[in-house]
Amino acid sequence: MDKNGNNSKTAAAGRSETSAKTAEPAARLAAIDDRQLKKMARRAKAQLKSRETESGQRSRRARKKRRQRRVFIWLLELAVLLAALEFFILTPRRVEREARERRLREAEAEPPGQGEELPELGEAADLPAGLREIAPAYSAALDGLASGSRSAQMAQLSYARDRRLPVEVENSVGMRFRLIPPGSFLMGSPESEPGRWEGEKQHVASVSAALYFGKFEVTQEQWQSVMGTSPSYFRGTHRPVEEVTWNDAHKFTLRLAEMEGLEPGAYRLPTEAEWEYAARAGTETAFVFGDDPRRLRHFAAYIGSSGGESQTVGRLRPNAYGLHDMHGNLWEWCLDIFRHYPGVDLPDPTRGQWRNIRGGNWNEPARDCRSATRNRLPPDSRGNLLGFRVVRPVP
Repeated sequence: MDKNGNNSKTAAAGRSETSAKTAEPAARLAAIDDRQLKKMARRAKAQLKSRETESGQRSRRARKKRRQRRVFIWLLELAVLLAALEFFILTPRRVEREARERRLREAEAEPPGQGEELPELGEAADLPAGLREIAPAYSAALDGLASGSRSAQMAQLSYARDRRLPVEVENSVGMRFRLIPPGSFLMGSPESEPGRWEGEKQHVASVSAALYFGKFEVTQEQWQSVMGTSPSYFRGTHRPVEEVTWNDAHKFTLRLAEMEGLEPGAYRLPTEAEWEYAARAGTETAFVFGDDPRRLRHFAAYIGSSGGESQTVGRLRPNAYGLHDMHGNLWEWCLDIFRHYPGVDLPDPTRGQWRNIRGGNWNEPARDCRSATRNRLPPDSRGNLLGFRVVRPVP
């Protein structure tokens, strides 16, 4: 065979081989039945949907994050706006409103009042060292006070006259004192008194010696002049000093005596019996004005009248001895350790270490500002509810 013939055969064979290769997929495709085609189509559709779903989820996650960022920014802006509103508008308005309400309460309160002017003793006065007579001085107004008040005041004036002692005196740092005569009284509360507890069992107690008893709680000005510090939370020259422990109060009495060149003990805290005797001023009712707590706002800064803070001393009415704020304002430290009254069979939770506090405070309800209310705390306790007053024993 010639050369041209051989080439023709070779070309034909190539074309035949190519046709066979092309025809093979077609043959396989033709061999797939309809069910397989539908299955393949469903699989392809599912894969496409999966890809679309995944893409949609990524898009939704991105949108969610953008929304969360926007919400966070909005909340942050809102918090800043509210803080600015509270600081620049609401707080000043609230402070102004509370001050206005306090002024209205003070205007509505019964004035402290005063009784008759007392005769001045002058050079005839038999005064303890470091004290000077206050002149003019006045007896306390008795209107509205409970039974027994007049008798207590008459005993005070009689004792002052017989012993040539001024009823009211002042020391070197401006602390004023009222004369308290010795005597016996019924300490504690009757079982019928609302707010009492078992530890207030009534019993006869006595104060054997006369005292000059702090007319007011020790003020921040007086504390500053003696101790050189300013510990109080509620600031005010004539507000009572607070945030002081029993130990602090005891140190104050020692330093005050030292400043005046007196022996230690010349000034001290009152005992619990002395405190209640002076607070009652001859009365046996829950309060010095009787048993109705609705009148307490005229005599005490308590939760119903204080406006949420301590008050200036001497703003409210005194008892028959002329002592102010014996109900309310601040709990007052007493000298002695807490002990149960005679005949009280109760465990002592203090282990003989805690000190008595008396009088209630600006954050207590009326029932805890009664004359008989007693409480106790460790001597290192402090707070803006705790203050004290000082007594000067009469030789």
